[in-house]
Amino acid sequence: YNRTQLPVIMVSAKSSPDNIVEGLEAGCNDYIVKPFNRLELIARISTQLRVKDALRAEVDNAKSTQLLQKMLPDHVIKRLKKAASSSLIVDSHDQVSVLVADIVGFNHLSSTLPTMELILMLNQVSSVFDELCDKHRCYKVESSGDVYMAVAGHDGKALDHAGAVISLALDLVE
Repeated sequence: YNRTQLPVIMVSAKSSPDNIVEGLEAGCNDYIVKPFNRLELIARISTQLRVKDALRAEVDNAKSTQLLQKMLPDHVIKRLKKAASSSLIVDSHDQVSVLVADIVGFNHLSSTLPTMELILMLNQVSSVFDELCDKHRCYKVESSGDVYMAVAGHDGKALDHAGAVISLALDLVE
């Protein structure tokens, strides 16, 4: 169902299996034969509305998860989904390496380059940053305009988190 589509229950005097299949293939969600029982029809309508609501919730949840995956590491998303709405999710790390990088001369570039060329350049830089973060097992925290931030060691996976961030920085300079 899309958000505006209502469930369709076909009510017909035709009761052969071919007619029922034809009605369902035409796009109805359910089929009931006349004469019908009023309570059965109400139950079928209620069921279809619950199915529609469940599908909508599933789609909304998938969109929400995709958005969270763009912003947060998987282990944080899992904790968010398990946590009660009133509990805080806070971590303490003994050692973490953070890289903050920006494009030198960006303000000058943004005032001299045509808008489309500037956007293409930022898209290319962002794509390279994403690829290098993956290559060096760093987590991209944020990118905004000409500023990029990555972190390593926060998830316990990178034993040499400082080396990973340094390698990322060196590759970015190239």
